Amino acid sequence: MKMDQIQTIPKPVSDFVFIEGNRIVTDSLTVAQMFGKRHDHVMRDIEIQIEKLIEAGEQKWGITNFGETQYQHPQNKQWYDKYNLTEDAFAIVAMSYVTPEAMKMKVKFIKEFKRMKEHLQKKTPSSREQFLATMQLGLQHEEDLKQLKTDVEQIKNDINERMTVDYSQQTAIRNAVNRRVYKLWNDGIVNRNIHDTRRKVFSALWKDIYASFAVNSYHNIRQRDFDEVIDYIKVWRPRLV
Repeated sequence: MKMDQIQTIPKPVSDFVFIEGNRIVTDSLTVAQMFGKRHDHVMRDIEIQIEKLIEAGEQKWGITNFGETQYQHPQNKQWYDKYNLTEDAFAIVAMSYVTPEAMKMKVKFIKEFKRMKEHLQKKTPSSREQFLATMQLGLQHEEDLKQLKTDVEQIKNDINERMTVDYSQQTAIRNAVNRRVYKLWNDGIVNRNIHDTRRKVFSALWKDIYASFAVNSYHNIRQRDFDEVIDYIKVWRPRLV
């Protein structure tokens, strides 16, 4: 039951157990140290239990709960075998340790497994909590997108409200005014008792444009009103009185 990868000893979160992946385990080195046994003897005890599991047809259970790996000796830097044990695997191995001191040590191990389980459960949200958190995050993201779209639309509206005609549009407005005034004047539509010069007709048209579109200069006409201004000029007539 070799593990796929050689591992270094994970930094323990207690003197008895540590977290390996998402599981709480101990290892043969810790068992040997805490029970005052030689490591090779503990390895032998573990392998005896693994053989018994195989004989009982529980090889899959053994693979799940006993993980053979390696550790690097801190002094000679050599690699040696060791086992990681789940709580259930530890219980099977420790059943044969029956002295009063061993019984006390087993209780300590069991308490540490329990404590670390509680710690891990508090630290890690349940699947339901994760699902709800993900849903909440998704809803918040959707709300943020809606708000962003609203903000963008508002900005676009503000820009449209404030953006005035560009140079080419200003030129088009001036040309439209010129054409309209000259046409009215040449067609004799203008009451020359009121507007006796073309200049007065120009002045009247500009005055009406400014009043109709609430501006003080054709440079300030909003772009969104450009087409309407051109249409207004095309049909404009000077007042008769």
